[in-house]
Amino acid sequence: MDRMCTRSFPLATYGLRLGTRQEGRRVRSELVEIVKALPERGVLVIDLSGLEVLSGSFADEALVEAVAWLVEHGKPGRYLVVQASGAEAVEDLGARLGERKLALLALLSAEPHVLGHLPPYLAQALQLVHERGAITSQELASELALSVQGAAVRLAALAKLRLLHQEPEARPMGGRQNRALSLLPNLCC
Repeated sequence: MDRMCTRSFPLATYGLRLGTRQEGRRVRSELVEIVKALPERGVLVIDLSGLEVLSGSFADEALVEAVAWLVEHGKPGRYLVVQASGAEAVEDLGARLGERKLALLALLSAEPHVLGHLPPYLAQALQLVHERGAITSQELASELALSVQGAAVRLAALAKLRLLHQEPEARPMGGRQNRALSLLPNLCC
């Protein structure tokens, strides 16, 4: 698999205390423009290191709205990920994402977490994708004792939430299938 194009976006360049919706709107506008310019298989890593305050209002306006835009209107194959030193830095962000039934992959002290809302059955499938690096719906179905269709629905839901990347490939017995790819190998290096 070709590597994904990863670009970093340090929020501390906007100040160490980010608190207002107005600040958040300005940052969201820039985030959306950067995501639009990413190539296919592009990941924008939002780096929260160095921040003293990331209020819920700012997080909602800048980050949650950017995730919502990406899920609803963004080009396929583009992703947002948050990177922080610990869970306390993203507590408000996770709550705001959860309120909107959105999710965001986060690296907290280099460990993967999902912020926001992710039902346990999708979290279980995502965990397997992360563990293996890549998985097909047939492999997921076998691992979780599901129908292939049920596994495909789970992987499609995770792809829609932008928590993994799906690539079409030829099936060994003919036809096409999607392979779900973890975003983590590209971020943890």
